[in-house]
Amino acid sequence: MTQSYISIGSNIDATKNITSAKRELSNIFTCTYSDNFYSKAEGFKGKDFINLVAGFETSLDPISLTQTLKSLEKKIGRDTSQKGMRDRVIDLDLILFGDLIMKDQSIELPSSDIEDYLFILEPLAQIAEKEIHPVFNISFGEMLKEKLK
Repeated sequence: MTQSYISIGSNIDATKNITSAKRELSNIFTCTYSDNFYSKAEGFKGKDFINLVAGFETSLDPISLTQTLKSLEKKIGRDTSQKGMRDRVIDLDLILFGDLIMKDQSIELPSSDIEDYLFILEPLAQIAEKEIHPVFNISFGEMLKEKLK
């Protein structure tokens, strides 16, 4: 089993879709969830987002886990028009998979979103404060302190 973390975000009917995502994820995994964090849309004009992070152990490999997440997005109502910087029903992204470091055309682990976006780092640090970033070798709590300076 590998400890994994995913980011969850929505800005279309956000409360309803976040609740649906948590229900679907909890049917598959034993999850720990951060609080909801609220943020403005970044990179485009859109409604505010609700963001959070879920942590769980899985026996799936990263590619199978990503496929599972994409299937859940589709089940909740996300379609192919919701790519890139735009409004979205739900976004479920694998951001950490144990201490695995990999980058290919579909998966980047750990996700650079952790260091790029406070709305990812802040909820991650809330539930994995002492966990160590596999590339930077510092805790997510320390990363957050540095980012907030």
